[in-house]
Amino acid sequence: MASVSVRQEYSQSAESVWAVVGDPAGAANWIPSLETSRLEDDVRHVVFTDGNPARERIVSHDDENRTYTYEYIDGPLPLAKYTSTIRVDATATGSVISWDAEFTAAGDDPAALESQLETGIGEIYQGALDEVARVAAP
Repeated sequence: MASVSVRQEYSQSAESVWAVVGDPAGAANWIPSLETSRLEDDVRHVVFTDGNPARERIVSHDDENRTYTYEYIDGPLPLAKYTSTIRVDATATGSVISWDAEFTAAGDDPAALESQLETGIGEIYQGALDEVARVAAP
């Protein structure tokens, strides 16, 4: 099993940042690697900028505590299991996002793939967190 954890602080309030990241259907508004995103019941349908589609199940969503968890159903990544949680917390000077994933790669050599996936997923997460600073209300 592999994992990715990223954390970034913002000068914007937790409410302002959650308004951006807390809507699973709006993920394409702040994740640069996504072209489109929409929610159908508890399934988020996304299309990456390279045209590949993916589906993720929203397994929990809590606006009061500003957190949600989702699981990868299918898509272009070779994943046997993937669970990710994003959380926004208030700080004395604004807010902080914590985004954590645990996953197992699929295929003949999962350990080799997991190292590559850690890097790639970490880059996607970091690019998205950088974008939040740009799109969240001041």
